[in-house]
Amino acid sequence: MTDNHTGYRITVVDEDPLRARKETRELLTALGEADSTARLDLPEPGNLVGVGDKGGPSAETVGLLLSAGSFVAALVQVWLARVPQRAIVVKRPDGATLHITGKEAREDDTLIERFLADDGDDSTTAG
Repeated sequence: MTDNHTGYRITVVDEDPLRARKETRELLTALGEADSTARLDLPEPGNLVGVGDKGGPSAETVGLLLSAGSFVAALVQVWLARVPQRAIVVKRPDGATLHITGKEAREDDTLIERFLADDGDDSTTAG
């Protein structure tokens, strides 16, 4: 994966890489009209995250790179709330990350929007 993107990275967390890719493409379709710069963020061939790490993830990381914004954040929140067992990781350009599940998205429908709206100047990191 490239780490030199300008914008936000949303990673779909799933042990099944095929399901992760499917759901990431579904989210990309939902975001397509709101953020025309959104694109898939797939690992480089042969570069699996956590392979060989005991207790670490054995599946590749599949995600999206996007410019964000409140409407995009709202779409991500709605998508995530539909699937309570799903988890995602949102990473801001300043490196702060937020881990959130569909259940948490239902309980706090503004969490992702607030996280993406934060400019990172207050030195607080969620997650």
